[in-house]
Amino acid sequence: MTGEPGVSVVITAHNAAGSIGACLQSIATQAYDGSVEVVLVDDRSTDGTSEAALAAGLPGLRLLRVEKPSGSGLTTRQDALALGIRAARGRVVLTTDADGIAAPDWISAMAAPILSGRADAVAGPVLFRAERGWLGIWQTIDVAYYLLLCSLLNALGFAGGVLFGNFAFRRELFDAVGGYERIGFTLTEDLAFGRALKAHGSRISYSSRGAVEVAACDSWSTLVERAKRVSSGGLSALSLTIGGWMAALAVLAVLALAFGGAFFWLFVVRYLAGAAFSAISVARVGRFSLLPAALLYEPLAIVIGLRVMARLARSSRVEWGGKSYAR
Repeated sequence: MTGEPGVSVVITAHNAAGSIGACLQSIATQAYDGSVEVVLVDDRSTDGTSEAALAAGLPGLRLLRVEKPSGSGLTTRQDALALGIRAARGRVVLTTDADGIAAPDWISAMAAPILSGRADAVAGPVLFRAERGWLGIWQTIDVAYYLLLCSLLNALGFAGGVLFGNFAFRRELFDAVGGYERIGFTLTEDLAFGRALKAHGSRISYSSRGAVEVAACDSWSTLVERAKRVSSGGLSALSLTIGGWMAALAVLAVLALAFGGAFFWLFVVRYLAGAAFSAISVARVGRFSLLPAALLYEPLAIVIGLRVMARLARSSRVEWGGKSYAR
């Protein structure tokens, strides 16, 4: 991994000493013939993340250390991403999380559409490890569902969402959209960047190949807190579509219980349509074993959404990257 790279992998890490070694090892063993550099931004870690990264022995690793928040008015995560992306020398930038384990074909699958000129950016699948049982299962379905919906909205000309856990884009586009200085403060930095790319006219592709596997939330309470942050993206075609679609299921369930008749059959049709979409989304990323669980995805998503609203009623503060922010 020396010389002028064609691809740069940018990772931001905050207290990730326990996972960064496996992440870097998965990148070192990629089935990719081109030149690659890895830019790791250690964002104020206090657990020895930098030392653990260096101990992984990845040739050509570029380690950048952030000692304290910049005072830019952005989140520390936005600042770390901007630092890493602007330090990247590759024509194509790939992003993943510090606990991500990339599939062997990750770089080739994500970079190929950009290098061939077929796309300006590629959003790839993110899977969650199974050690958390239903937490990992539900999160895998959730992200697969989300990205399939985003791909459909994108095809219709609307801005969807992307996940920096598995994303690739032409490096020049970050400056072309003005970086986070122009985008401004956001707790959903990947969603905001995806919207900026779409507004710029960039071609975004949604891939079912080149998966990255990450750790699931350690509890349902943590999952609800995460949902509290990621639901802060504001009004858009994406949020209105998700909100309206989920609300229809909940309203029809209440009406079916109260009045039965036609409302019952409307509820059944709506539920089966959602279950089918959930099943298609997990089949698309090759997780056929999760097809039975897809039947329960939307009802559980509604319960989690209600829990998020209850927490927001108590406090709008969100913890992200070791700092607390107003949502």
